[in-house]
Formats: sequence, structure tokens, C-alpha cells
Amino acid sequence: MKIDRENKHIQTIKIFILFIAISHVSILLIFAIIKLDISYLNVFAILELNLFFPNIIHGALSQIFAFFISVIIYFVIYLITNKRK
Repeated sequence: MKIDRENKHIQTIKIFILFIAISHVSILLIFAIIKLDISYLNVFAILELNLFFPNIIHGALSQIFAFFISVIIYFVIYLITNKRK
């Protein structure tokens, strides 16, 4: 019975993190539309990597690189989650 209760807590944490992430990206999307600046949706900006690497979110090359990094992350997660099934 204890295992079932732990699974509920883990499931709740997963849903909480997903909710926060969706809220965060939604706010950034709205702000990007208002400011007409797509750099707010740059994955490096979302992850706040610009705190460690200043100016990483600026420039066309950064936008392209961030897009490809996002696609790679998506496919890695897709492969990992489908491998388990």
C-alpha cells in the first residue's frame, strides 16, 4: 500500500512540474506576441542559459541552433518513452 501512495505523490509532482512549465511557456508566448520578438521562445532563454552564457539568445544563428536543439531533445524523449513500451 505504501508503494501506491508514493506513486500518487510522484504523479502529483509530475503534473505540478508540467503545469508550471506550460504556464511559463504560455506567458513567454504571450509576451513574444506582444513584443513581436520570437527570441523569448528561444529554448536557451526558456532555460535561462543566458545567465551562464551571456548573449546566447541573440542573433539568427542562435535561433536556428535553439530550434535544432529543441527538435533533438524532442526526438530523444520520444525514443526513450517509446522504448519502454
